[in-house]
Amino acid sequence: MPVAGNPGSFLRGGEFFSPVQARLRTDEVLLSELRQPFSRNVPRHEHELAYVTVMLCGDYLEGDRGKLDEVPPLTAVFNPAGAAHSTLIGPAGASLFTIELREENLQHLGVRLPRRTTFDRGTGDILWPGLRLYSAFKAQTDGPPAQDGMLEDSIREAHFLELLGAIAGFEKPGLESKSFESKGFESEDKLAPRWFGRVKERLHEGFREPLRMGDLAREAGVHPVHLARAFRKFEKRTPGEYQQRLQLRAASELLRDPEWPLAVIAAECGFSDQSHFTRVFRRVAGTTPAQFRRAVVPA
Repeated sequence: MPVAGNPGSFLRGGEFFSPVQARLRTDEVLLSELRQPFSRNVPRHEHELAYVTVMLCGDYLEGDRGKLDEVPPLTAVFNPAGAAHSTLIGPAGASLFTIELREENLQHLGVRLPRRTTFDRGTGDILWPGLRLYSAFKAQTDGPPAQDGMLEDSIREAHFLELLGAIAGFEKPGLESKSFESKGFESEDKLAPRWFGRVKERLHEGFREPLRMGDLAREAGVHPVHLARAFRKFEKRTPGEYQQRLQLRAASELLRDPEWPLAVIAAECGFSDQSHFTRVFRRVAGTTPAQFRRAVVPA
């Protein structure tokens, strides 16, 4: 197993404190899978490149100046270049997938990234492209060489560009942005009416059951048409699509436990059957539940 490094307070591209299990370098990105097998307190540091971390499993906290936020599994975190932070890895260790963005490629594309740390806990637009990119990464690093390497590169590039678009437009639904020099989180929810927050709470509480627009609107005290228009405005998707993201995130959590059969996960998370679960998961995650499980469950 690779040995964890001590690269200092300024980490250049590809440098990490945790052991690197696999790595892939392209003209656009540096992709790395990290496995920290035990607890570790990582001192304050900054990264040369902007990057996304997809937390796969384990215990992981991130923040600055003593204020650490828990980053549960299946959370994506974007950090701009030069953002100082420290991390704490718990007794269970942690598995992470990192996507470092090459500055010269960003300049070539004319993309300007936000200067604030951004969290996507499963309902935004960063996590799922990140997981699709991870699936493509695992297929290339774990399996035999592909016969059509150009197609494989094209698929990976498409996932990367989708992820980049989500980051560059980070003031989108389902994301939390935070400056470690400021207090607390900022969210687009502050622009939404108070009843809108109650609707989202209802979706989070009852995502396993069928929820109809009429019932949600009645509980919120608004007309169903008004609810539909407001949800599209603030979340850029329908309540049903939002609920489906919650179902998929819950299912992804259970997929990390090999004792859970796929059919049971489908029923537990509100899908009509295993076939329905597989179709939806493949469409959003770019892989099947079984393939995802093989990628995230350590051998």
